[in-house]
Amino acid sequence: MKEFLEKEALICAQCHYCRVCPVYSVIGWESVSPRGRMFMLRSILKGKLEPSIVVEDFYKCTTCGACEVVCQTSIPLVDVWETARADFVRKGFAPLNIHKMLREIAEKTGSPYKEKREDRGKWAEKYKTKEKAEIIYFAGCTASYRTKELAENTVEFFTKVGIDFCYAGADEVCCGSPFLRTGQREIVYEFFKKNYSEWRRRGVKTIVTTCAGCYRTISRDYPKIAEELGYKWDFKVFHTVQIIHKLLKEGKIKLKEWREKITYHDPCHLGRHMGIYEEPREVLKALNTDFVEMERNRENALCCGAGGGVRSQFKEIAMEIGKKRIEEAKRTGAKYIISCCPFCKLHLEQSSEGSMEVLDIIEVVNKKL
Repeated sequence: MKEFLEKEALICAQCHYCRVCPVYSVIGWESVSPRGRMFMLRSILKGKLEPSIVVEDFYKCTTCGACEVVCQTSIPLVDVWETARADFVRKGFAPLNIHKMLREIAEKTGSPYKEKREDRGKWAEKYKTKEKAEIIYFAGCTASYRTKELAENTVEFFTKVGIDFCYAGADEVCCGSPFLRTGQREIVYEFFKKNYSEWRRRGVKTIVTTCAGCYRTISRDYPKIAEELGYKWDFKVFHTVQIIHKLLKEGKIKLKEWREKITYHDPCHLGRHMGIYEEPREVLKALNTDFVEMERNRENALCCGAGGGVRSQFKEIAMEIGKKRIEEAKRTGAKYIISCCPFCKLHLEQSSEGSMEVLDIIEVVNKKL
């Protein structure tokens, strides 16, 4: 890491592209820009900078990956930020107070939300979900406790199209994404073991989730954790929008027209982190809507502002970024902003303060099936 930073920090000195950083656009301090953080890491490793002085600036980052897209030398910046945070945690400089509190809550409840574990699956009580099946619906924490309409619409959609699936209910625990992003890796291994055990017990072969953060974590981080622990990883992982897209392409479903002007917000974990850009757009276009892109879209999309632990620890920064995204959506003249992530939906709804309607793609598709 030290030699890597010695070389890359010098390259960063000649580059200003990473000022696409959404946090930098709000704060304007060089210390919160990717370039600034690279130099601070280099100084820390050389013993010229005390980590406790600058640790907060490393957490004023949504880990959205916009800096990676514009990086002229393809530095894996998201991995750098997450590795640095994990190192800060190991050395006692982090987690920050709210992040630590959320971990303590999750250790007791299986979720960063202060809700009862037994209430996790309450939204599903009105549906007939199976105990065992080859496909499992992994609702995730936000859809289970805060945006239940997404989980409900997903289950209704699966039932309508004849997808045979099971659901773990209270036996499901957080995927661990919030804790991976904030460097608190130990608890993630415990969550991994719990979820893995449930999937094996239920005969699961395929995991489907509505949440972009869960999708990124289970499909990209879990296989690495499995390898570290010596677990066999042979699960297929899909986001619901991929399932919808596949069914449309195969002609197995049709959607009614939705004559509204809409725009689409790319969730960072679904787009930049996992490269899923066209599937949601093709699904929305199948509705024959008046679809218009925001100025920043696909790999250049502006983050909603909530990720990487920023919303929990620095809510005012997250809200400012969210408002910027809402203003960009308004400039398209769209009535609705559509996304594929419960956390994006929750944050953009609050950022809009009622000035724009925010929907998840599964809500639209289920109603127009």
